[in-house]
Amino acid sequence: MRIGLCSRGYTRIMQVLSDGLPEDEILECSASEVVALANEVDVLIPIVAPIPAASFIGSRLKLVQQYGVGLDSVDIPAATQAGVMVANVPSAGTGNAESVAELAITHLLMLSRNIPLAQQRFREKRFGSPLGGCLWGRTVLLLGYGGIGQEIARRLAGFGVRIIAVSRQGPCGVRVRDPAVRVDLHVRTESLLGVIGEADYVVIAAPASPENIGLVDARVFARMKPGTYLVNIARGPVIDYAALLAALRTGRVAGAGLDVFWHEPFDPDDPLLNEHVIATPHIGGATDASLTGIGRAVVENINRLRRGEEPVCWANPPAGHARLKS
Repeated sequence: MRIGLCSRGYTRIMQVLSDGLPEDEILECSASEVVALANEVDVLIPIVAPIPAASFIGSRLKLVQQYGVGLDSVDIPAATQAGVMVANVPSAGTGNAESVAELAITHLLMLSRNIPLAQQRFREKRFGSPLGGCLWGRTVLLLGYGGIGQEIARRLAGFGVRIIAVSRQGPCGVRVRDPAVRVDLHVRTESLLGVIGEADYVVIAAPASPENIGLVDARVFARMKPGTYLVNIARGPVIDYAALLAALRTGRVAGAGLDVFWHEPFDPDDPLLNEHVIATPHIGGATDASLTGIGRAVVENINRLRRGEEPVCWANPPAGHARLKS
């Protein structure tokens, strides 16, 4: 089988795939070469490269297998029309959700304790400053309560915080993977404006589905208490850029921790980064545990394809098929 890895330079991922699929040919390509490569391979594995509609015209593709969770860069309607399966991997249990959750906690702590300014104070030989905040006794709102949101809640439990979860399905529709992970309040997204004002910290863990684009807009920021901290480890477009910039400038948002952006790579000279923003280059899932765990799931789905079986986490099954989830 021929497999296309859509991004160059990911040597660790190439090694994981080569070890797991020793009999297959794996070809690397850049984002500009995706459409051409689609005519030569059976499986495309996007890393950060988009998979546009043109990739499915007259190609031999059978499967687009995301090396991760997010499928917003894949033209799923075009794939479905062409009869090409699209699949991702489970977030929790592969090391991905666990890694992203750890980075979310990192951003919360760095913002709360103003670590960038603390490092500056150290260089200036000024000790005992700055005065930071404390998570203990505060309220954290998780916008999105899937695999990543639940892993964040698991880690927050030890900080003595009150946790509010907000999700599309609400408490009755969310699949809780571990009943031991608890939140203090769980509401549907329709209630976001009613609860956002209770939060001292807001963590975005919602996917960039069409209904979530621009979800955190000027109305949401207006309901936040002044001095709220915001962390986004999901997708940039879930937040309205202009509204966030305005909220940072007025102090409605005291600081933002961003691992994802509206386009990537993001301009390091963007005005947003002149505010109290801690930026990391989309490294939430970039850990050894995550790359290895995701790789195992990707290899398994490719082997399922080889055996004529349905993929796990099939995103576009034909009508009447249940989506297989692990």
